[in-house]
Amino acid sequence: MRSASYTIYKLRTAKPIWLKIENCEKKMVFIALIVALLQAASTEGSNQEPSLDDVPLSIYVDASKEIDYFISLAKSIDEKQRILEEALARLSAEVKATEERWNESVSAEVKATEERWNERLSAEVKETQRLNERMSAVVKATEERWNERLSAEVKETQWLIESKIFRMSVAVKATEERWNKRLSAEVKATEERWTEKMSILENKFKNLSNQLTKSPDIATLHKRPAELACEKITSKLQSIGVTSITDVAVHLGAFTEGGFKLWELCYFALIDTRFVLTAADCLSSHNVTTLELNLYIVLKKVKAIHIHPEFSINPALNNIGLIEMNSEVEYTFDLYPACMYTSAFNPKSGLMERGTKVQIVADSECLNKHTTQLLPNQMCVKSLTHNCRQKGEPIFVLNEETFSKHQLVGIIGKRSCIDEPYVITNVFAYLDFIESIVWPKKEN
Repeated sequence: MRSASYTIYKLRTAKPIWLKIENCEKKMVFIALIVALLQAASTEGSNQEPSLDDVPLSIYVDASKEIDYFISLAKSIDEKQRILEEALARLSAEVKATEERWNESVSAEVKATEERWNERLSAEVKETQRLNERMSAVVKATEERWNERLSAEVKETQWLIESKIFRMSVAVKATEERWNKRLSAEVKATEERWTEKMSILENKFKNLSNQLTKSPDIATLHKRPAELACEKITSKLQSIGVTSITDVAVHLGAFTEGGFKLWELCYFALIDTRFVLTAADCLSSHNVTTLELNLYIVLKKVKAIHIHPEFSINPALNNIGLIEMNSEVEYTFDLYPACMYTSAFNPKSGLMERGTKVQIVADSECLNKHTTQLLPNQMCVKSLTHNCRQKGEPIFVLNEETFSKHQLVGIIGKRSCIDEPYVITNVFAYLDFIESIVWPKKEN
């Protein structure tokens, strides 16, 4: 028997049989036959020893029956495959339908669940909002109650504090009044004691002066230039027949500056036939060219102006000055100089200001109104009749005993129309300055 490998060789070299097979099914059967032969050859080669006389072998197979069998088998397989495909199609359709039904069911349940949860959440949110509103109302009501309570307590506390402050203020005021009365009484008593002592000393001084007047040389030696000038004024008045004191206005006058009157701003006092005394503030702020005297009838040109060397406006210190006229004033019944007040002690009474009585008061009445402290060259006075006061206006004392007529005590440094105590410049403190200009030593 020839080997299967030979048979295969012959099949390879022979004209291919499958070229004669026209349809696909027959080709498949033929391929299956070849596969069977290959398996047989493999089995034969493993069980049979190789032969030395292998020669080509031709096999002629009648495969018509086998082909028909395989064709029928292929058709059966195709039918089963079709049945399987139809079954798979039906299963796929059922699976798809089932999936759609499940999707619809699940979607409906999810939607229903979502709606239920949304409704439940909405209800809980609304309930939470109601709780918040309720809590807000409770908080607001509590806050209002506490605010009302605190406001009432604050008002009560404030009222208690105000009551305590009022009681303390009343107590302080009463204490202040008691102390003021006590201090006022002590000050008044002290002033009275000092006044008495000064009066005694002044009387002793007068007695000593009277004793010294027995010798004319000694009297002249101890009198200051202002006192000697006053004696000349008195002698001159007696020589022209003036025996009584006339109106104080004869010693007043006004300034003019470039032809315009300044009498509403500044006044002065005639103290010598060639000199007038006024406030330095008037002389520093105006260019005075002419003086009007005797109710503005007598006119005099200005020769020179003398301001105190230590004058200052702010603070107002040494507010005093002199104007020298270019010619002397003639004595008349209503125009003559005033004497200077030469005593170191303030006059007790008789002060006049342009026909109005003036009274010297305690320095404390002028404090905190015009100044915080009065200087030794200042004094506090009060007008007994309300009127306006001008800068430079003189304050006189009327002395009937010695026929000194009007004695100049002070001048007003500030214009005012307020009816209250005011500060004036004490002329006595500046006698040295006045005498050095009006009555120099060579005239003594």
